[in-house]
Amino acid sequence: MQQQSRILIVDDHPTNVAVLEELLGDDYQLEVATSGEKALEIAPDCQPALILLDVMLPGIDGYETCRQLRAHPALHYTKILMVSAKAMVTERLRGYEAGADDYITKPFEADELLAKVRVYLRLKSVEEVNQLKADLLTLLSHETRTPLNGILVPVQMLLAEKELDEAERTMFLEMAYQSAERLQELFQKVVTLSAMKSRQWDFQFALADLCGVIRHAVGAVAARASERRVTIAQDLPDGATALVDPQQMEHVITAMLENAIQFSPSAGRVIVGVACDDEGCRVTVTDQGPGIDTDFLPHVFEEFAHTDITHHTKGHGLSLAIAQQIVLAHNGTVSVESTPGAGTTFTVRLPVAE
Repeated sequence: MQQQSRILIVDDHPTNVAVLEELLGDDYQLEVATSGEKALEIAPDCQPALILLDVMLPGIDGYETCRQLRAHPALHYTKILMVSAKAMVTERLRGYEAGADDYITKPFEADELLAKVRVYLRLKSVEEVNQLKADLLTLLSHETRTPLNGILVPVQMLLAEKELDEAERTMFLEMAYQSAERLQELFQKVVTLSAMKSRQWDFQFALADLCGVIRHAVGAVAARASERRVTIAQDLPDGATALVDPQQMEHVITAMLENAIQFSPSAGRVIVGVACDDEGCRVTVTDQGPGIDTDFLPHVFEEFAHTDITHHTKGHGLSLAIAQQIVLAHNGTVSVESTPGAGTTFTVRLPVAE
């Protein structure tokens, strides 16, 4: 099953919300915020592809809400359509100046709204995928330690030095092979992320026990944890049923565990836990690492997340970016909390299985 795009409705009038839910509910995942403040609170975690933003709101108005949403780095590609009964050109211009992509006047025609929603969702997808491709090309073109150079340099040595002994030849061949594997993994992740951002990934949802998924993920990273002398503690109930794609959800947990192990001190401890209630299930992965710089926190789930893309060495942030896309496809959210020097906690929230 292909995932649905997520739309955030920001409106404090129940009738308006009901109309939009009736119009959009069958084809899109919908979230609702009844104030600008609430929209600013939930949007970074729920990552809507598009926001339908009313102008007249309690507290901060739609224009200020739009400005703050547009300034958030995690919402860079989110499309914002302002909805208002104010039809004057000056009002429209205020919306565009605040960062809105378009302005819809109430009462709106249902077909026009649906058409604009489709157009802007498609535009967002195209922009994201194009940027992903551009970042990849930049990486391969400028990074001296890219896997591509890891292949070219050893091969050049093999061609240039005819008198190499067997041990040296084997060493250069192994270097080239390992770099080729890294390059293949990089391209596979980019292709996967592009498909997920384009809503072209086929998810296989089924009722599954999250605890079993987590145990498989722990097994997958056990060797790496052992190498770093990191202990993984499991705080799991007897069972936790959720509607998930088990294989893809295992990838999510594995990515978070690998990240925790990578940044844990030697002989450190990582805790993975599950808790369920009437609102759904929550999976947490906590480490004892150095924490994440506050300025970088909003960028954790961005692919190629780095202040300078031309100075990457390994990983490129793709695993966590893919993990976020998987969680969003499950109508869930993934977030991170961290205090420098006191460790990091990743949290996945999944809705109640229906």
